[in-house]
Amino acid sequence: MPTNVRYSITRVITPADSLALVSLDDAKAELGIDAADTSKDAVLTQQIDAVSAAVNNYCNRIFAVQTYQDQFRYVYNWLYSGEPLRTRQFPIVVDDAGVPLVTVSEDGAAVDVAAWDVYPEEGALYRLDGTSVAGWMGTTILVDYTAGYDPIPADVQGACLEWLTARHNAIGRDPALRSETIPDLITQVYAGDAGAGTSGGAIPPGARDMLAPYKIWSV
Repeated sequence: MPTNVRYSITRVITPADSLALVSLDDAKAELGIDAADTSKDAVLTQQIDAVSAAVNNYCNRIFAVQTYQDQFRYVYNWLYSGEPLRTRQFPIVVDDAGVPLVTVSEDGAAVDVAAWDVYPEEGALYRLDGTSVAGWMGTTILVDYTAGYDPIPADVQGACLEWLTARHNAIGRDPALRSETIPDLITQVYAGDAGAGTSGGAIPPGARDMLAPYKIWSV
C-alpha cells in the first residue's frame, strides 16, 4: 500500500460568533419593516441564517472571519517547484501593521517567516530559497491562519438581502405558482412554464451575478 498519498484537511480552530452576512436591522430596512417592530424577528433571524448559509455554500467559502488549520500531506507530489500552497479559506487577515495572520510548520518544525511569502488576498503561500522561489517539501505541512472578511463586502450583503427578500416574499405562496391574472379570465403560470421566474428558494439572478467574483470553483 502506498504511503505517500496526497491529501489536505481543513479544520476550524476558532469559529465565528455568527456566520450571518447581514444584520437583523439591515434585513428590516430592506423589507420595509419598522425597526421597532419585533413581531417577525425570530422568522427573519432564521431566514438570515438560512440565506447566509446558502450564500456560503454557493460560493464554496466562509465569509465571516474564523481561524483555521490546513493540513497538507506530501505536497511535493502535486505542486511544482515555485507553485504556491493555497489555503482553503481566504483572504488571510492582516494585523494593524499589515502582517498576515499565518504561521507554517513543515514536518513538525516551524518554517522561518523569511523562508516563505504570502499573498493574503488569494491565500497563496510561496516557498523561498534565499531570493529564489522554491518548492514546498516535507510529508506534513500545517498552516495556521485567520481568514475571512471584516466587514462583509457590500455586494455580498446586497446579494444576501436580495435572496432574503425573495424568500420572505414567497412565504405563504404556492411555490409552483409564478403569476395569476384576475378577475374575468384567470391565467396562471407555474414552475416549469416558459417564462417562469425565480422561486424564493432559488438564487435570484442579480444575487448570482454579485456573488460570481467570490465563488471558488475548485479547491
